[in-house]
Amino acid sequence: MSIPARLISALTILTIVITAGVARGILPPQHTDCFYVSSYNSDEIAVYDSMGAYLRSFSASGLNGPRGIVYAPNDLIYVASQLSSEIFVFGSDELYITKFSHAEVDGPTGMSVSPSNLLYVCSFNNDQVVVFDLDGTYQRDFTGGGMNGPNCAMFDSNGNIYVTSALTANVIKFDPYEAYVTDFTGGGLSSPMGIARNTGDTLYVTGGSSSNIVKFDTSGTYLGEITHPDLTGPQGVAFDDRGHLFSSSYYQNNIVEFDGNELYVQTITTGGLNIPRSIAFKPGSVVTGTGPVIPKPFELKQNYPNPFNPITTIAFGLETGGFVNLSIYDAAGRLVAVLIDESRPAGPYATVWNGKDKNGTPAASGVYFYRLSTMEFEETRKMILLR
Repeated sequence: MSIPARLISALTILTIVITAGVARGILPPQHTDCFYVSSYNSDEIAVYDSMGAYLRSFSASGLNGPRGIVYAPNDLIYVASQLSSEIFVFGSDELYITKFSHAEVDGPTGMSVSPSNLLYVCSFNNDQVVVFDLDGTYQRDFTGGGMNGPNCAMFDSNGNIYVTSALTANVIKFDPYEAYVTDFTGGGLSSPMGIARNTGDTLYVTGGSSSNIVKFDTSGTYLGEITHPDLTGPQGVAFDDRGHLFSSSYYQNNIVEFDGNELYVQTITTGGLNIPRSIAFKPGSVVTGTGPVIPKPFELKQNYPNPFNPITTIAFGLETGGFVNLSIYDAAGRLVAVLIDESRPAGPYATVWNGKDKNGTPAASGVYFYRLSTMEFEETRKMILLR
């Protein structure tokens, strides 16, 4: 099932009103807004701030054995539910939106978004990678190189694809057209799980059974490895915007952080992790020292998808916090629905309209408008609903 259904017939457009007050804070240096860790046995996602402090957890009914996590360019969070063979979708506010699945997905593990904004899902039980649009529409699938138990996929700066193959203990490389190129291993790599790259295109692969993070160049040449007593059975691996490396420990239920020189920084043990798997970072503001965070400006983004039927996502940003009212009107200016009517802090948001009015009745095809209005900013956009 796709997040929204594809185009069918008529026209609809929408309008949003947002009012915000003023509030600014002093925060420690940060380069990413927060990061997410999937907790496999507790069926939830733990959220940490950029310095590793535990903030909260979220989940949804039916999420069973969460593995891969992606914070996508459309400001949605995608979580692979391995035991139910589904992909769950959450908004940037971490509220559940929908889920989708496909016959070609059997035991989804790691995921990655391509340079062309396609979602690549490793399907562990049938040894392939399945490709979707970000709206959940199936595109294709591929395999090769003796792939057996794929755990994670990743792209280098040239669009080449690397897939960790757990049961063959290697990494398989495909070109940007998904054709097999080569496969490689080294450093005693065993049960490779996660894979990430730094800005210099060095690949970092976690060895779930070898308890190390093995480094390769993009041709597959072994470059070395990273180990630490707190990192046994490493699973997920990811870099923040500072170049710090984070990896999750299967056996010790923690997260280990290394700096840009691969020196140990800290072990994060909070959050009640129970078999932590993947790690994903949410982009945020960058500051150079302790002081006021430079906020992102007010903005109202075009809804996605557009046209839609019957569900669509509306993203917006608040430069300052305050009361927010998000309302929808028809072409005659009549109120259709109120999506948000509460105080919100500054930051990016995404909310979903399900195509229904304030009484829960499906809105008729036609023209609607959405307007973002604050004490300092106002903008109007429109959107098309095709039923």
